[in-house]
Amino acid sequence: MFFKLIVSLLLMIQPSEIVVDKIAAVVNTDIITVSDIDKSLFINNSGGSSHSEEGDLYLKELNKLINYKVVFLEYKDQFELTEEDFENVQRSMIERYGSITDIKRKLKRFDMDLKDLRIFLTEKILYEKVIEDKFKLGVVIEFADIEEFYKNDYLPSRKKLGIEPKSIIEMTPDIENFLRGKKVTEELSQWLEGIKVSYSIKNILSDEREFDNNR
Repeated sequence: MFFKLIVSLLLMIQPSEIVVDKIAAVVNTDIITVSDIDKSLFINNSGGSSHSEEGDLYLKELNKLINYKVVFLEYKDQFELTEEDFENVQRSMIERYGSITDIKRKLKRFDMDLKDLRIFLTEKILYEKVIEDKFKLGVVIEFADIEEFYKNDYLPSRKKLGIEPKSIIEMTPDIENFLRGKKVTEELSQWLEGIKVSYSIKNILSDEREFDNNR
């Protein structure tokens, strides 16, 4: 009788009423779920333009979360977050979504409030603080590198497009920023790979995607 009652109750539940989260990755013993990816995409105001792009979008965001997690575990005792750090992110979100009220309303989708959001943001904010300290402030671009890029990349691209090129003086700030960003990206990638060696990382979502592609 009891078994029949349970079966009857289960049959009454519609599929749309069953919420199941899924493990996307594990870093040591810390779990990253698919809903964590959704939360991160919401915070960054990101979204795929088509269904075919959704998988790649999720994998890219998951890789970010893995990086946040690893750097947080590595540096959480060396860097202290301030109220201003959290307020800067909150101001950025207000600019995108309109107001605190709008953010609170959207957070209900994830069963979160502002306190939950603050906790979720901790790893991302600490990651950005560490990167700022270790890379962005210390990257120097020599003028010789700017000249080389101007001659070998910028001028040929303008000529190919039939566009009158700007002078090297006009282009120096833009080229410098581009080269700095490129250098930071390259150094950051190598640095992260060096840190990850010390951690057990299982990217389940990526493994499943690769398995599906090879079927």
